[in-house]
Amino acid sequence: MVIGERRAESGERRAARRASNLQSPISNPQSLISNLQPLLLLALPLLYLLTLARSLVLGDPTEYTLVANVLGIAHPPGYAFITLAGKLFQTLIPLGDIPWRMHLLSATSATVAAIFIYGMIRAVAGREPDRFPAGWAALFGALSVGLATDVWQHAIHANPHIITATFLMANLYLLTRWGLSHAGDAGKLTDEGDDRWLYIFALSAGLGITHHPLTVFGFPAYGLFILTVRPGIWRQGRTIVRTLLMALLGLSVWLYFPLRSAMEPVFGPHNMNTLQGFLDHVLARGLTESLPFYSLAEQPLRTLVFWTLMRLQYALPTILLAPLGLLWLWRAGPLRRRLALLYGVAFLANYAFVISLRAQDIMAYLLGPFMLWGMLSGLGLLAVVHAAPSWILSSRWTQSGRWAQSTARVAALLVAVFFLLGPVQQAARNLPHISLRDYDEGRGYVEAVFDYFEGRAERAVLLHDWEHMTPMWYERFVNERWPDPTDVRPEFVSTQQPWVESVYAYLGGGPVYLNGYRSEIVAAGFRLRPRGPFYEVVEPGEESIPPELDELAVSAGEIEVVGYGLPRREVTAGDFVPLVLAMRAPQTPEEYYVPSLALGGVPSGGDKQAIEYTYTTDHHLLTPLWEPEEVIVERFDFALPHDLPAGSYPLSLALKNLSQDELLPLDVELGPLEVRAQPRPPHTDELLANFRQRVGLSMAWAQSGLSLRRGPWQTPLTVQNGDTINLFLQWRSLAQAEESYTVFVHLIDAANRSYQELDYTPLGGAAPTHLWIPKWLPGQRLWDPYRLTIRDDLPPGDYFIEVGLYEMTSGRRLHLADAQGNLVGDRYILGPVVVRE
Repeated sequence: MVIGERRAESGERRAARRASNLQSPISNPQSLISNLQPLLLLALPLLYLLTLARSLVLGDPTEYTLVANVLGIAHPPGYAFITLAGKLFQTLIPLGDIPWRMHLLSATSATVAAIFIYGMIRAVAGREPDRFPAGWAALFGALSVGLATDVWQHAIHANPHIITATFLMANLYLLTRWGLSHAGDAGKLTDEGDDRWLYIFALSAGLGITHHPLTVFGFPAYGLFILTVRPGIWRQGRTIVRTLLMALLGLSVWLYFPLRSAMEPVFGPHNMNTLQGFLDHVLARGLTESLPFYSLAEQPLRTLVFWTLMRLQYALPTILLAPLGLLWLWRAGPLRRRLALLYGVAFLANYAFVISLRAQDIMAYLLGPFMLWGMLSGLGLLAVVHAAPSWILSSRWTQSGRWAQSTARVAALLVAVFFLLGPVQQAARNLPHISLRDYDEGRGYVEAVFDYFEGRAERAVLLHDWEHMTPMWYERFVNERWPDPTDVRPEFVSTQQPWVESVYAYLGGGPVYLNGYRSEIVAAGFRLRPRGPFYEVVEPGEESIPPELDELAVSAGEIEVVGYGLPRREVTAGDFVPLVLAMRAPQTPEEYYVPSLALGGVPSGGDKQAIEYTYTTDHHLLTPLWEPEEVIVERFDFALPHDLPAGSYPLSLALKNLSQDELLPLDVELGPLEVRAQPRPPHTDELLANFRQRVGLSMAWAQSGLSLRRGPWQTPLTVQNGDTINLFLQWRSLAQAEESYTVFVHLIDAANRSYQELDYTPLGGAAPTHLWIPKWLPGQRLWDPYRLTIRDDLPPGDYFIEVGLYEMTSGRRLHLADAQGNLVGDRYILGPVVVRE
C-alpha cells in the first residue's frame, strides 16, 4: 500500500507539472523560456557542421573511414563499435562524401554527449521546487563542454576518442536516472526504483567496452554507486541476471571481430577468430609502452600539465565552479551524496590512469575527464543560482513580499546569464581557429602522388609512413584507384621492415622515394633529394640536376650553386616558405659552408630592413662530406615574420664560410617574393625565443632544492650528482603548426657535447602541436614541466641547459628568429649549471 501511495503521489506531481507546462506562454513566460532552453543546444551541431572536415584527414581518421567502409578491422584495440556505427552513417546518410559522413559521426557523438550532460544536470535538480534556474545551469554545463577546445577539435573529424567520452557521459546519465528513481520523500533512499535505467546502463557499458578499453576505468565508480544506492542488489537474482544479459548484449558487438577476421578479403588481422589473436588485439598488448609511465614523484608536475590543459578548455570561473558543484551535491542529502561519489570517483579513476601515460596524445584520452568537469561546473552554477536568491531574501536591506521574490529571481537570472557568457566567449575565441572545413591534406596528397608519377614509367617505389599511407589505402579500397606499377608502387614502412631496411629492399629495382625526410636514411650513407612533395633516395656521387629546378651558375669560394626551386612566390606574412638549392664543389671542401639568404636586401649589405637567414648545419650534409662534382640538393625553408608589411621583396643568396666566419656574396637574386600582410599578427616582442614563427618560449624557470632561476640566468645553478632540476617552460602558440614537434631539453658542455637528453612530445606526450590536424591554436599558452635528474656518473664541471624543438619525423630543428625575423640559430640556452663533487 505504501509503495502504491507513493507511486500515486508521483503520478499526481507529474500531472501537475504537465498542467503547468500547458499554461499559455503569455500567462507563464517562465515556462516558455524553460522550454526554449534546450533549443539553444542546437548551436553545437550547427557550429560542428560549419567547421566539419569534408575530406580525408591524414592518419587514423582516414583509417577509421576506410575500415568502416570496407568492414575491416582497425589497429588495436580494433574499435568494433565505431566501425559498425561508421558503416551505418556511411550507408544511411544520403548527403555528402564518404569522409564527410564519417566525420559527421564524431559531431553527432559530441552533440549527444552535451545532451546527456544537459539531462544529467536537469535530472539532479529535478526535485527542486523551481526548475527555471536548473535549465540555465544545465544549458551552461552542456554548452561549456560542447564548446571546449578539445571537444570541439575532436567533434569535427573521425576519431574514436569523442565516442569514448560520450559513453562515459551516457553511463553516468543512466546511473543518475536509476539512482534518482530510488529517491523517496525528503530525499530518503528506498529499495524501489526503475531498473530499466540500470538495464540500459548495462547495455551502454558493454557497448563501450567493445569500442575502447578506456571505458572500463569508470567501472569502480559505477559499481560503488550501485552498491551504495541498493546494497542488497547482489541478492536480487532476477535483477542481476537481466543486467548481465544486457551487458552481454552490448559485448556481442565483439563477435564482429572473429566473424569478419575469418572472411576474405579483410583489411586488418586475420587471426582474430582465435582466442590469442582476439585478446592480443582488443587488449592492445603491443602498445604496452604507453601504459602508466610517470612515477608518483612526477605527479605534481603532471597535475600542472592537467591544469594547463584544463585552462585551454574553460575559463577560470567555470573551472572553479566544479568543486563547488561537487560540494553542493555532497551536502544535499544521502542520494546526492552518492551521486557526488559517483562523479568524483569516475573522474579520479580516469584522470589517474590517463595522466600517467606517455602516449602521443593523451589530450584525446582526457576528453572524458574534461566533460565530467564541465558537467560538475554546471552543477556548481546551479548551487550559485540557488544561493543567490536565498542570500537576497535573508538580507535585511531586501524588501519583503512579492517584490523580494522578484528581486531574488532576477538576481538568479543575472548570475546565470553572467556565467553563460563563458560558453559565448569560448565560441568567439575558438571559431576563428577551429575549423577543418577547408582541410584537404589527405586528398591533396593522393592527387600529388598521381600527378607527379603518372606517365614517368620509372617503376619507382614510394615509401610511406602511417599518416600518408592511409589515404592511399582509402583510394585503393574505397575508390578502387591505384597508381600504375610501371610508374610507382606505394609501400608501407612498418616496424617489421623499418626505413633503412625498406630502402635496401627496394633500391635495386628502380628509384626509391620517401613521402618525407628521414634522417636515418642519410645516416645510412644515402643522399635525400627533394623532388616535388617527395624525397628521392640517391647514392653518393650523383651529378645530375633535377629538371624541375631553375638552373644557376654562380660560385663563391669552393662552392657553386647550380639550381634552385622556389615554388611559392605569393605568400602571407608568417608563412613557412619552401626553398630548394642545388650545389656542388669541384673538390671536397675542407671548410664548412652554408647558404645565407636576405629578404628585402643583400646579405649583410648594411640594409637594416633586410631579413637574413644564415642556416645552421642541422640536418644538412656537411660540405666536408661532399664528393667531388657531386650535386647536393637540399631544402632551406625560411619563416616570414608575422608583422612583415605587404610588398614585393627581393630574395638574395650568398654563402657563408663558417670555418672562417666569412660571408661570400653571390651576384644572384631568387625573388621577388610577393607578401600579403596579416590582419592581426601576434605580438612576439616579449618572447625569450621564437621558433619558426610557430612556437614562442615566453617564460622559463629552473628549480633545484632551494635554488630558483628564471631563464635566461647568468648565475650558475649549482647541483650535485643525483640532484633533480625541475624545469618549467611556458610555450605560446604563434601559428598553427604544420608538423608534430618534439621538445628537447639537453645538458651540454661548452663544446656542445650532450650529456643528458630529454626529448618528448610537449607536456610529456599530452599535447602534440600537430596530430592528424593542427592541435595547438594561435594564442594558447602551455606550461611544460621537465625533471632533469643529474646522473650519478656525470663528471663535475660546467654545463649548460639548451632547449628547442624539432620535427618529430624528420628530426630537423626549428630555427630561432630574433625580433626582426633574422635566423639566429636552432636552440636556446637557458643558463649555466655547475655540477659539484
